[in-house]
Amino acid sequence: MPSRLSMDMQKDLLVKGWMSHDARWFMAVAERFGIEEADRLNQKVCRELGGVEMKRFMKALSLSLPKNMDEHLAMNKEAISLYGPDLIDYEIKVLDRQSYEMHIKRCFAHENVVKAGIKDQYKCGILARVQGWIDAQGLKHELIPPLGRCMKVQGKECRYTLRLRFD
Repeated sequence: MPSRLSMDMQKDLLVKGWMSHDARWFMAVAERFGIEEADRLNQKVCRELGGVEMKRFMKALSLSLPKNMDEHLAMNKEAISLYGPDLIDYEIKVLDRQSYEMHIKRCFAHENVVKAGIKDQYKCGILARVQGWIDAQGLKHELIPPLGRCMKVQGKECRYTLRLRFD
């Protein structure tokens, strides 16, 4: 029997399933080992996952390592549209040939840690995943400010500057 679900519906169900798994894994680790260990492991796993998924993404599309900011940003935009376009609302502002600012206006992780009642302890895993993408693209980079507690729960704008080195 052919699937009655469109490709978009299938993708949406898979992304939502993955996010549900991710949230439950995080909470299970936090309950067993404490929130600090859950945050540490989450950032590590998110960065490693980002690297794996970007390598697979690049291979599937036969993409080369980005040689400049335009190629890097186009690749990331395309990856976000695949891996969870409805998970965040964001803007990119290019600062120069090697730097850009990412302003995350709405973030599913922030929304969910607020619902889960752990907002005051949670450390960002979203940008760790983006760092994994950058690692997979063969780029050295600097993230300013360094990852820490969720900016939104601190009453701040979620803004990061990424400085890249294209060799």
